[in-house]
Amino acid sequence: MENTMIKKYGGLTSFQLKILGIILMVFDHIHQMFYMNGIPLWFTGLGRLVAPIFLFLLAEGFYYTRNKKKYMARLWIAYVLMALASNLIQKAFPLDSVMLMNSIFGTLFLGLYYMYMVDLLKFGIKEKNAKKIVLSVVAMVIPYLISFILMFMFFSTSPENSIFLQAIMVLLPLPLLVEGGTLWIVLAVAFYLLRDKKIWIRLMPLVLVSILVFVTGNKLQSLMIFAAIPLAMYNGKPGRKGAKYFFYIFYPAHIYFLYIISYVINK
Repeated sequence: MENTMIKKYGGLTSFQLKILGIILMVFDHIHQMFYMNGIPLWFTGLGRLVAPIFLFLLAEGFYYTRNKKKYMARLWIAYVLMALASNLIQKAFPLDSVMLMNSIFGTLFLGLYYMYMVDLLKFGIKEKNAKKIVLSVVAMVIPYLISFILMFMFFSTSPENSIFLQAIMVLLPLPLLVEGGTLWIVLAVAFYLLRDKKIWIRLMPLVLVSILVFVTGNKLQSLMIFAAIPLAMYNGKPGRKGAKYFFYIFYPAHIYFLYIISYVINK
C-alpha cells in the first residue's frame, strides 16, 4: 500500500514526477552538449535522478495500461526512429566533442518486455503450465544471446559487414547496449514487482543499485539515490491527462536542438 498520508494530503502525481524528470533531464543534456564551454558538472549530477523516476513511472504505466503490447510497440517505434534520426543528424552536423548516444526509449522498451515476460512466468508457475514457463525463460535469455553474438561479430568482422550489424542494432534494442544496460532494466522490473508494497520497500532496489554503482566507482551515477525523495512523495494518482505523447516528442527534440546549437557554437 502507498503512503496513506501522502495520498490524503497531497504528494506528487505521476504527471508531476514526469515534469520533474524532464526538467532534470534538460540540465543533464545541457552539460552533455556544452561541457566544453564550461557548463558545471553539477548539471549532469541533477540528471542522475532522471532514470529512476522514469523507470518508476514505466512500472506504473505498465500496470495501468490496457494494452501492454501496444505500449511496447510505441516505445520500440520511438527507439528506431530516434536511432535513425541521431545517425542522420550526426552526419549532417559532425561534432567530435559530442556523441549522440542518447536513447532511453530502448531501455524503457526492454523494461516493459521483461515485465511482460515476468508476468508470463508467474502465470505459468501459478497455472503449472510448462509451456509458458519455458517460453518466458527462453524469451528472457534470447536478447542477451543476441547481444553477445552481435558484439562478437561487430568486433571481428569487416567494415562492410559491421555496417549491416549496426543496422540490426538500430532495429533491436539489446540489454547490453541500451542506455543503463541490465541495471536499469532490473530496476524497472523491481519497481513493478514491488508496486503493491509500502513505498519504502518499493524504493529499496533503488537504494541497493545506488550503493552498487558507488562501490564499483561510479560515484556520480550513485547520486541516483536522491530520486528516492520525489518518488517517496508519489501519491498514486495520474494527475493531468492529455499529454500522453509529450515525452515522446520532447525527449528527442530537445536533444537535437541542444546538439545543433552546440555544433553552431563550437564549429
